[in-house]
Amino acid sequence: MSDEKRAEDSVRLRKFIDVIIEDQLSFTLFRGAIADISISGMRVISDQYLPKGTRYTFTMKRAPFIVVRGEVRWIRAFERDTFQVGVQFVGLPEEDHRKLQSFLEIERQRVPTS
Repeated sequence: MSDEKRAEDSVRLRKFIDVIIEDQLSFTLFRGAIADISISGMRVISDQYLPKGTRYTFTMKRAPFIVVRGEVRWIRAFERDTFQVGVQFVGLPEEDHRKLQSFLEIERQRVPTS
């Protein structure tokens, strides 16, 4: 990935969005919260350990109300029995990509990120 592209992707919006995390292989559902989000991925807080390299489906329960597939890129212990999980989006459909991009632009204008 080019440095320019990475710089563009690294601008993340701090926005708490409730999310349902689904493991399609085991048909298991977990709750979590998106702590920040960008066009290429997100940081999720969960009380479940989500192993690195594992793919899940994430359903956003608030705007932008999209369902994304994501791969766990890293995981760290957080507060009391919770984890921070870095997720990279996988195969985001063009329509959802546009919805997410529009959501991020609107939120950045509404809420200063300094």
